[in-house]
Amino acid sequence: MRGLLLDENISPVVADQVSSRRPDISISDVLHWPAGSLENQPDELVLRAATEAGLTLVTYDVTTIRPLVMEWHAAGRVHAGVIFINRRTIASNDFGGLIRAIERFWDIEHLQDWTNRTDYLRPA
Repeated sequence: MRGLLLDENISPVVADQVSSRRPDISISDVLHWPAGSLENQPDELVLRAATEAGLTLVTYDVTTIRPLVMEWHAAGRVHAGVIFINRRTIASNDFGGLIRAIERFWDIEHLQDWTNRTDYLRPA
């Protein structure tokens, strides 16, 4: 895993805090990377941009991204991985919980090949 890209449903504060606490974690958010050009863009474009940059997408959008990933798989298209978050497990306004979970996930998974992988972020 080269790095993480948080979708627009995750506050950029999370990426900022992870970066400041753990400079070893390569993390960006859709509102700022690349230069905010992915803000309000369709999921297909966000996943494609993340894939082209080798970034694993982190998202709460299970209902829209999961079918897209399955469609890509059926078509033989490659993605750089997707980490789903369940709102019942980690609330979107629980910044501390998100930050700790991302840091723990990175520590465990960052050396793995995330090509075409999906998983759920678990509380730290």
